[in-house]
Amino acid sequence: MRCTLVAVGVPGASRLTGARRGRTGDDAGPSDVSDGDAVTRVLVVGTDDWAIEQSAAALAEAGFGVLRCHEPGEPDFPCNALIAGRTCPLDVGFHVVATVRARPLDSMAPGELGVVCALRQGIPLVAAGVAPDRPFGPWASVTVEQGGELVGACEKVAGQTVGEFVGAPSVRSPRGGL
Repeated sequence: MRCTLVAVGVPGASRLTGARRGRTGDDAGPSDVSDGDAVTRVLVVGTDDWAIEQSAAALAEAGFGVLRCHEPGEPDFPCNALIAGRTCPLDVGFHVVATVRARPLDSMAPGELGVVCALRQGIPLVAAGVAPDRPFGPWASVTVEQGGELVGACEKVAGQTVGEFVGAPSVRSPRGGL
């Protein structure tokens, strides 16, 4: 299964989000991001849209490109990979996946499916929020407790591979994104 993410503030973001949200390319993301820039991109997923949006805003303000599996307010499934005209973050390529947990769930929430897709590609995971070690503790490169520093954690693991943290194979993006 391929996860689809919506790019915001990264190369091609206006192409991916502007038409659906009524925005132009100029306000779809930071103006300094272009197809030639080497921007560190983070796939942000989580248990609740409000937590994802707060984290995405903090990461974008820090200069990261932000990708999502679905538009805010839309259902978690089908993801963008399964919706005609949208693009999967795996096709764009990203350096870190961050899951932001607003609730202490013992199992993966539907909005966190992108974690599985990213881990399968060897992309490091930052698990943040309420009970960040559940259920992703064994696969997380870094965990960030509620109120902790997500931006710093993403900076720490950007450019690393899962294999460097947990002994898994190191595969970036077989689709040529990175």
